[in-house]
Amino acid sequence: MPKDVPAGYSRMQIILHWAVPVLVVVQFLLGPAMTTVYEGMKTGTPQGLPVLAWLHVGIGFVVLFIACWRVGLRFARGVPAPTFEPQTPEQGFLAFVTHELTFFLYLTILAIPVLGAIGWFYQNDVAASAHASMKYLLILVVAVHVSISLFHQFVLRDGSLDRMRKLRD
Repeated sequence: MPKDVPAGYSRMQIILHWAVPVLVVVQFLLGPAMTTVYEGMKTGTPQGLPVLAWLHVGIGFVVLFIACWRVGLRFARGVPAPTFEPQTPEQGFLAFVTHELTFFLYLTILAIPVLGAIGWFYQNDVAASAHASMKYLLILVVAVHVSISLFHQFVLRDGSLDRMRKLRD
């Protein structure tokens, strides 16, 4: 029997959604400190503030935990139906991009902390480099996500952005 589609996102889904970008901004601010400490570890000459590096690691685990929690809620509770049914090929493309973007956003938010943990705890330069480089992918995916959300809200005027701002249980 198919699961009922919720009318909106739950309070927890909304809180977790907005917690991730706040924590990611903090991570971007802590990134240079982490890089300095990591490079000092690799060369054997301590540099920077290790407490900031460990804060970066801790917040990374929190982001990973929240991302897993969000995926779990997504499967357990479901998500609201799309805000519109595509009527044109352009709208169909927009719906496709929106759906696939969600997958890549989750994948990126899950992969970055895992790669960072492997880089930090195993001093694996490949994982650390991939972790650092993926910030550009994250910026791109988030920029497209925000652009599509704003397009839905202000051009299509379908209220899709409101679904992640207002509780409708």
